[in-house]
Amino acid sequence: MSTARKPIAKKTARSDLLARLWELGRTMSTQTVFLHQAIAQSVGLNATDTKCVDLILRGPAAGVTAGWLSDMTGLTTGAITHILDRLEKRKFISRVRDADDRRKVFVRAHLENLAPLFPKYEAIGNAYMDLVEQYSDEELRLICTYLEKTSEQSAQQLAKVIASNRAKRN
Repeated sequence: MSTARKPIAKKTARSDLLARLWELGRTMSTQTVFLHQAIAQSVGLNATDTKCVDLILRGPAAGVTAGWLSDMTGLTTGAITHILDRLEKRKFISRVRDADDRRKVFVRAHLENLAPLFPKYEAIGNAYMDLVEQYSDEELRLICTYLEKTSEQSAQQLAKVIASNRAKRN
């Protein structure tokens, strides 16, 4: 994994700040991945499984399909099938055929069976909310703007990587 950045010729307060932001972003990304993995392991899953559950819960109102999950994650349909098999075995989800088009299968989450995950994620959410209480409304707007823009960038980069990976498979 390359982390090379364009060298900054002259050290300035801004370049130091940008370097610090870069390092903090890397650290937070790594911690987030391992935090989600640890939570997933507590219920016998992996981080990808629980993130797919999150996508299912936040997905289109009409329902989520394996193809949609594949599009959102960049995983092959075969990999998504294995994830859904694991989730279904644990009774976290079920597959339901569309009444109008029996070829289409929707994935439904079972909130009651996901209950062991809720306190773990709730604790994280509460800790973050306690943290952000110290910021002014103006600072919160800035943080929200930053997170919105980094989320957009992440989505764009994910789409590029998915397209590249799919091109290599074909």
